[in-house]
Amino acid sequence: MPIQVVCNNGVVEEADGVPNLIAAHRQAVAMVERLGKRWTGAEGPDATLTGRRLDSVMAEEVIARRRAAAAPVADVVEMKMKAAYFCRLLGNDWCEIDVDDLRALLDSFAKLQA
Repeated sequence: MPIQVVCNNGVVEEADGVPNLIAAHRQAVAMVERLGKRWTGAEGPDATLTGRRLDSVMAEEVIARRRAAAAPVADVVEMKMKAAYFCRLLGNDWCEIDVDDLRALLDSFAKLQA
């Protein structure tokens, strides 16, 4: 089953698999970090606008993380790639990973056909 990623403009696009979903999540995390730094230094109306944008970007990061966690793996190489990536996320406190993300990750590993 191909993975479908829905963009902000509502157009459905095909994803090339686990590497692209991980890359999309890394971009989302980087955007959250950049906006977070800008928000902490902002004052007044700029802080309000940046805070709203930060909330939106954080929601996009959650969606990207869940898609990456739930994406089916095609082979052992993709499984190792996902496992290493989520291990780094957990180890470096880059983002919060909830129980549903971990379940989706483990389910994607369990569905790998040997």
